Amino acid sequence: MGKDKGEGKRLDWLSVRRAFGYLTRLLPYLKPQWPQALLILVGASMYAAGFALRIPVVKPFVDLGLDVVNLSEADARRVLETTLPLAGMLAAGAVLMALGTFLKQYFMGYVQARTRIRLQRAVVDRLLEQPISFFNAERKGALLSRATSNISAASTLIKIAVEDLFSHPITIIAILITMVYTSPSLTLVVLVVCPIVLVPVILFAQKIKKASRKKYQGLENQGNFFHQMLDGIRVVKAFRMQDAQKEEFDRVSIDVFARERKIARYKGTARALVEITYNLVMAGIMVGVGFVFTTAWFEEAGGIGMFIQFVAASFLIYDPLRRMGHSVNEIQEATVGLDRVFEIYDRTPEIMDRPDARVAPREFNEISVENVSFQYVPERQVLNDVSFTVKRGEMIAFVGQSGMGKSTMMDLIPRFYDPVGGALKVDGTDLRDLKADSWLSNIAMVTQETFLFNTTIRKNIMAGKPEATEEEVIAAAKAANVWDEIAAMPKGLDTLLGDRGVNLSGGQRQRVAIARAFLKKAPILLLDEATSNLDTRSEREVQRALDSLVEGCTVFVVAHRLSTIRKADKILVFHSGRIIESGSHEELMERNGHYATAVRLQQGETTESEQLEVA
Repeated sequence: MGKDKGEGKRLDWLSVRRAFGYLTRLLPYLKPQWPQALLILVGASMYAAGFALRIPVVKPFVDLGLDVVNLSEADARRVLETTLPLAGMLAAGAVLMALGTFLKQYFMGYVQARTRIRLQRAVVDRLLEQPISFFNAERKGALLSRATSNISAASTLIKIAVEDLFSHPITIIAILITMVYTSPSLTLVVLVVCPIVLVPVILFAQKIKKASRKKYQGLENQGNFFHQMLDGIRVVKAFRMQDAQKEEFDRVSIDVFARERKIARYKGTARALVEITYNLVMAGIMVGVGFVFTTAWFEEAGGIGMFIQFVAASFLIYDPLRRMGHSVNEIQEATVGLDRVFEIYDRTPEIMDRPDARVAPREFNEISVENVSFQYVPERQVLNDVSFTVKRGEMIAFVGQSGMGKSTMMDLIPRFYDPVGGALKVDGTDLRDLKADSWLSNIAMVTQETFLFNTTIRKNIMAGKPEATEEEVIAAAKAANVWDEIAAMPKGLDTLLGDRGVNLSGGQRQRVAIARAFLKKAPILLLDEATSNLDTRSEREVQRALDSLVEGCTVFVVAHRLSTIRKADKILVFHSGRIIESGSHEELMERNGHYATAVRLQQGETTESEQLEVA
């Protein structure tokens, strides 16, 4: 067992196998850019050829320099004939390197950007498949960081793979060919000794990976800070929390800085050791070659010209070799970033359609809740053995104190969660046997915290029906009693709302949300405290819009205001996750139970002791 662990750790140091595993996963997103990737390799080959062309000119120039003392004026033409082709080779090499560099850089940027966008799209798709419970458990800032900054690791890995793991080897091979041409024996020595240069890189690889993992965790904390600060900016301003927020940012940013400094220290040390190791190796090779200066083999192999040309090639091969070594360290950061991206991508949604799931019926007779229990975390029951039946076209009101299970019940109806016990059924069919999208298409929702997107009024209303015509959008706005105010705006339906609809009043935002629900024309309507945060005038306007919206719908409503509740066909009173009373307003008032006490409390008719009991 110890041997297996050691072997796994050794492979983890290099992370090459893992990096190629990630490259395999990135291939579907990289594949559409294969023509551009091919051009990168063409550019790399051109650059390598131009790079290597500089080497064969060294020996002729050196030999020419050694013979210059023996040249006469009559030999000038021969010198020119010798040097012109060599200069031509250098010029051709420069052109090839220039063109190759352009192809590599331009198309590398193209491939990186397109692949990153495709991967981001896939991650967003997977995020949207996750149930509400996933978003309740995860920090929004951390998710934001994974979908943006962490995903940039894909670009880094692609660059390493194409430029460092493919392009640099092409350059190294081109130089090795010239080295073999110059001296096969000395080339063999270099091939045996040069891998020593990679030893410092391997020694620091695992340290860099460990520090990178903590750095990405710190970046997620930083992203979460910004998300929380911007969401709560009104609270920050109102309670003068600016200094506290600055201190919190300092804390999370200093943590990231410390991790990045550690990574930089490891990289710097590894690179410094690579420089020292390489130069020591080269010095050793030069000393070794010096011992054979006086041998017959040395002159037969080409003499001083050969030696200088070979040394030049040895120095030129160092740059791509060094870059490949550094790439091993870069891989550590890239794979850690992708680890956190693919954690999202590999997550299987908790709520999925069964293989034999059917399309939900648009027309139905009743919705039944049968012995439903639910808990967000073990040992904390939120709903316990809840049962009731709703006929088509009825309005059902959920009432009770906060934390009694009303909103949870509302989340089970659209199947944002599945119950841990019991079932919700439509005409006897379990919701889990119906396709989730088809069931959600039957439901419209207006909640207490109306969410509007940072786009135009038109697009916010059309979220209820993306293919709607202009006339349908206007009709929905009129039905929601908000059209006159929209028409009075300079840009009308094309008015930009700002983040969360900040450019509208609370009542206007709520009525735009109602217009969205009108446009959807869903047979089931969920109203969760839709008027609780409004002033009296805005509430009246919104209530008029809601009265029109609920006509012909099966309605589930959570409300505390008596004016809304008493219209319900049936009122369900929740307490500690159970239904303790059920009936119409009149029936519950006659029973003089919890509901009747709460109504009298709202109307100011209770004694102090009764108020305390209800609270």
